[in-house]
Amino acid sequence: MNEDRLNKLIEDASQLDFRNNEKLPPIHQWNPELSGKIAIRIDEQGFWSHEGSSFTRKSIVNLFSKLIVFEENKYYLISPTEKWEIEVALAPFVVVDVDEVKVNSIDAIRCRTLTEQTFLVDEFHAIWLVMINDTGEKIPFIKVRDNLNAFFNRAAYYKLMQIAIDNQLEVNNELFISSMNKRYSLGAID
Repeated sequence: MNEDRLNKLIEDASQLDFRNNEKLPPIHQWNPELSGKIAIRIDEQGFWSHEGSSFTRKSIVNLFSKLIVFEENKYYLISPTEKWEIEVALAPFVVVDVDEVKVNSIDAIRCRTLTEQTFLVDEFHAIWLVMINDTGEKIPFIKVRDNLNAFFNRAAYYKLMQIAIDNQLEVNNELFISSMNKRYSLGAID
């Protein structure tokens, strides 16, 4: 039964022509009734699974990532005719790479997610720190779009820290990055 639900969602989503570009479908214009829960999960590493089996087609994950909405503290996959609640461990997106770029002569940090979305750290995509466990460990999160966020995987976080160190952005034992003329904290240095 769940396999039929997944296939219907894939079929609906595949009819949308938003698979291979940055343009997003008009999900804010869709208002389908809740179809129920579907056994799709985005885990703590940002990997997608259905009924415990990992998605093997990256194109489906990339497509579905454009159909996520967050409403009333729950995540959903939405199409014009269906709305399915899904489980998300930390955040629906994970930043897997960052690099320094220039935008009109202004230093900026560009982020790339596991689902191949790219954006700059800026006033619309701000970074903040979130405590993720009882040990006090904090990791950076960033707004991707609307009220959807991403966390930085370890490699991307270390790269951010290296950028901050290379640019000597330390103030009072706190490390910062600068992007689009704004500073963002990466936390205290021990």
